Amino acid sequence: MSEQGDSSLQQLMAGLAHELNTPLGAIRSNRDVLQRAISRLLDILADDVVDASEIEQIRGLVNTLDEVVEIDQVAVDVITDLVASARSLWQTDEAVKRSVDLRKVLDSTLLLLGHELKHRIEVVKEYGDLPTVECLPGQMNQVFMNLILNASQVIPEKGTITIRTRSSDGYAVVEISDSGPGIAPDDLERIFDVGFTTKQTKSGMGLGLGISKDIIERQGGRIEVESTPGEGATFRVLVPHAAESSAAR
Repeated sequence: MSEQGDSSLQQLMAGLAHELNTPLGAIRSNRDVLQRAISRLLDILADDVVDASEIEQIRGLVNTLDEVVEIDQVAVDVITDLVASARSLWQTDEAVKRSVDLRKVLDSTLLLLGHELKHRIEVVKEYGDLPTVECLPGQMNQVFMNLILNASQVIPEKGTITIRTRSSDGYAVVEISDSGPGIAPDDLERIFDVGFTTKQTKSGMGLGLGISKDIIERQGGRIEVESTPGEGATFRVLVPHAAESSAAR
């Protein structure tokens, strides 16, 4: 596995472990509540006689159990989504393209990167209508992970990442804009060169962008970048609609 692949996998594992702590913590906490509620119910029913005051207690305990079940279901759903997202990222060598909605790919990537963004980066989603595209979903996840991570890393403190989707001239378009310091005009020409970095970016950014560009081009698309120093940057990913991609084969 390449150095970039090792780095991406390490970030994925760290993010997955971090994000799993929250739902697992809720389930662990609820287990204690369940044990105490069930223990109290058994005490009430032990003598086979239930008076009016005990009926009220049972009602309260049943309401508590209902809340616990609801919270546990949310926690299980979060864990399921995290595992599904991680699986799609690991499957970067799948040989068969599939028709996918890039908005769902973006959402699964954002779910995994929550630990990187929370409390510091506000993510604004401006999703427009988007036809499906034929692509390798795992590799698209890798592209979006690189672009969103890069966007978050160039923002020095708190800031905003805006993600827009739209359709244009046979392409599904995803734009990822950041509120960072922007990219100097001279650097824009080299931003996708493998290993290229600037003083405003963190180490390794160029490697991730180079790989992302290669992935998109191999799927019939392209990546564009626009930036004005002091006004952030926008990376634009264009992938052919599923119909256009099929016709080209």
